Amino acid sequence: MEKKILLLILILFSIYKSGYSISNPLPLGIFYDDKSFTIIFNKDFPYFTRLILYKDKTTPRDEMAPNYFNCSLIIGDKRHCVFHSDEPFSRLWGSIYSKICARDVSSSEEDCSYRVSGLIKYPLPYNLKYSKKPRTSGEDIIVTGTYLRFMGGPNLLLSNFNTLKPFVVKGNFSDPSFDCNNITVTFPPGSGNFKIYYDDIALNPFLFSFESPKISSTVSDSLKQLLTINGDNFFMNKTLVTVSFDGINQTNYIISVNHTQIQVNDINRVDPGPMSINIIVNGISIEENYIHCFPAVITSISSVSNHLGGIVTIKGEKLSSTLNSSLTPSITIGDKQCTFIKSTTTELECQLDPNEYGGKNLSVDVNFSGCNSTSPDGVSFTYNIPTLSSGSYSNGLVTLIGTNLGTTEESLIQLYGNGINDNINIDQFNVSSDEKSLTFKLPLLRCKSFNINLTRSNIAANTLSISASLSINAINRPMVSNGTLNIEIYYMDCSVSSSSAQSITVYNSTSQCSIPSLQSSSGYYETTCPTAYGTGINKQFTFKLNSETVNGEFSYAPPKVDNRAFSEGHINITFHGNNFGNSTSLIQVYLNGSDISSEIMGLDDHQFTIKRLNSYENGPINITVDGNNMESLFYLKLPPVIYGIINKDNKTLDCRGLITVSGKNLLTNDKEFKVKVLANNKNTTVFVQDEKILIVRAESNESPLLVSTFIGDDLGSIAILTYLEPIITVITTIKNKKDGIYASVGGISLPGNINAILAVKSENIYLSCNLQCSSSPNETLYDSNPKLSSNETDITNSTDCLLCHSNSFVDETSGVLYLQIGSTSFHHYDVIIEKIELSSSPSASNGDERKSSKLSGGAIAGITIGCVAAVGALVGCVVYFKLITRAKNSFK
Repeated sequence: MEKKILLLILILFSIYKSGYSISNPLPLGIFYDDKSFTIIFNKDFPYFTRLILYKDKTTPRDEMAPNYFNCSLIIGDKRHCVFHSDEPFSRLWGSIYSKICARDVSSSEEDCSYRVSGLIKYPLPYNLKYSKKPRTSGEDIIVTGTYLRFMGGPNLLLSNFNTLKPFVVKGNFSDPSFDCNNITVTFPPGSGNFKIYYDDIALNPFLFSFESPKISSTVSDSLKQLLTINGDNFFMNKTLVTVSFDGINQTNYIISVNHTQIQVNDINRVDPGPMSINIIVNGISIEENYIHCFPAVITSISSVSNHLGGIVTIKGEKLSSTLNSSLTPSITIGDKQCTFIKSTTTELECQLDPNEYGGKNLSVDVNFSGCNSTSPDGVSFTYNIPTLSSGSYSNGLVTLIGTNLGTTEESLIQLYGNGINDNINIDQFNVSSDEKSLTFKLPLLRCKSFNINLTRSNIAANTLSISASLSINAINRPMVSNGTLNIEIYYMDCSVSSSSAQSITVYNSTSQCSIPSLQSSSGYYETTCPTAYGTGINKQFTFKLNSETVNGEFSYAPPKVDNRAFSEGHINITFHGNNFGNSTSLIQVYLNGSDISSEIMGLDDHQFTIKRLNSYENGPINITVDGNNMESLFYLKLPPVIYGIINKDNKTLDCRGLITVSGKNLLTNDKEFKVKVLANNKNTTVFVQDEKILIVRAESNESPLLVSTFIGDDLGSIAILTYLEPIITVITTIKNKKDGIYASVGGISLPGNINAILAVKSENIYLSCNLQCSSSPNETLYDSNPKLSSNETDITNSTDCLLCHSNSFVDETSGVLYLQIGSTSFHHYDVIIEKIELSSSPSASNGDERKSSKLSGGAIAGITIGCVAAVGALVGCVVYFKLITRAKNSFK
């Protein structure tokens, strides 16, 4: 301070000249810029002429170029002295010991004894600029401007920061290339505001300061309740530093690293959001408060269905403000907004709209007033993550409660656990519309407990374990008496041991069952229980296994017929089998749908006997015992019944030896009841057979025949039959054909051994004859019978035909036909002979075909016969007649 006073006295009073009479020049004003400066004087008083700048106190600058003041310009009473120099203003520098020359207006003589320190008006630093403010840790700063070293240093810069230690100005000012308008000043560590004096007389201060505090980052350690502030210009003297959070000064802090780091302790903030940090170092505040964010801490995120959307729950810390209830967050999931609903400090809920495309591993942002928190690695949002909260089993159904259980197209359910060899897929299940509940029918499992694995779109839910209650199934139908019931057991405690106690109660009767054993065929446990005598279906029982009891139902085995037996004479029928019971009131027997239960003569569990009635026909036997129906009906085939031998008058045979037997059930393959017909104790050949008619051919031509019928070994009807005597009834016109002559002879019971001779005028012609019977295999040969059906034809009166032929030709119109039947003598008949026709026409003999020869010895009246022969072969013989009387000439 003393120095400043002395300098001031110098300025005001110490200007003097030695041995010179010029009075002190008194500048009235000064004008300057970066290129020139002008000093104003009174035109009538002394004025400056030039400068002599010194390096220091004693040494003038010898490298300085010439300079001068041009004071020729007088305006009014003012003289304007403009400074000129042969070197740029960037080289205008000197100490306060520099000299200034002056002259009086009345003399050209200069006086150079004046010091510049005595000037009241002089150029101050012009267009002053700093490259920056110095950091509190100190640094070099570039200062630019004009007249920076006009009256100072030059390598020291005064300030009030430390009056004893001026700032150092770097550089060699004596170097002609050195730019005095661009100097580098070294600032030591410091803080706050201070004054800089560019003149060494310290009359004109320039305000400056160290840099304001800067915060580059903050780090919060919630466990240590510590907030670290990183930055610069914090200085190193805590007493000069003020730290405030949201306007509240903090007291528990330290400058942990000089100038660059502050640690604030006891920071325990539960609220999310921004916190404003202000730091003042020695009166200089941070330019803009730093915002430290206390972000929400996200530890877990729930999921919703992309089909439905829903409430997303975010868990963590700092999810709600306890100090500002109006501070609510904005939530973004992926690129979708999630509308805030409510929150606590540890849990937040928001509503997310449906999203057609869904998504996986989406980031979640929770933002409180610009303080954003993004879910960390490993914590993300995925649509459709299923969760299972509980499960239950009842009445065969499993119900799962959870979220995002999906649809039948998206979700897969698998069961696994003890007793399940391979995972069981559940293909059919129902999901509620809100995807919060799911039900499915539980398949049969060996063990009580099982695990459920639900997967939706390849995203697995948590595993859930469920226990089902004991269940059973009767897998067989026990016999009515001495039966055993096999029970399959499901959902049982698989720790089965020999000490397990199991029983069954039927009709209030309890019996012990076998120890459950695992069946390799089914994979389930099975036990066998004896059952009491009983009949019927849907019988209730109670099964107990250890402490568990369950009700079940079974049906006794149905009645079954294995075989039947007939009593002697086929009067009674006994059916052998099982499960008939012993009560006639509980059994119903049906034959062909008709109830024949009243005919039961005896009954026990394995057989029953009924009386056979003549009205019985073959058909199915159906039995019901106490409502229990047969599974397979038993077809009853009754023994044959023979009504009798029904040939003509029960005693005649025609030429073919056909025997007709009438009855029912004649078609049987049962050897026990095989129907046989013997003729003279010889077998016969079956000609026609159905259930009611049996036609056989006797191979014997002997007459009479003893015909016997048999049913198995039992003898039936017996009859004695004789062959009919042969009778000639008609002879048609002799035909002349290309291959010879033909004669057709009709009659009854004609034998096959007949000799024929045609006698004409010129010769006797031998003819060969073949017997053709007119009956067909479907026609029967018996007389009117009340037991015949309406479609059976009575052809007892049918006539046989002989077709006689010779290769000879006869050119006659009449002749005599001689016929010998068997060993009898020849009988002769007058016949008509057609004329020989070399070519035949369809109508050549139509008029004669039905002409017949009169039979000698008397003919049969009322007979109409048509026999048609084709050329070369007999096509058939059709006979239409009604026998009225026999011819008198019969064969003996």
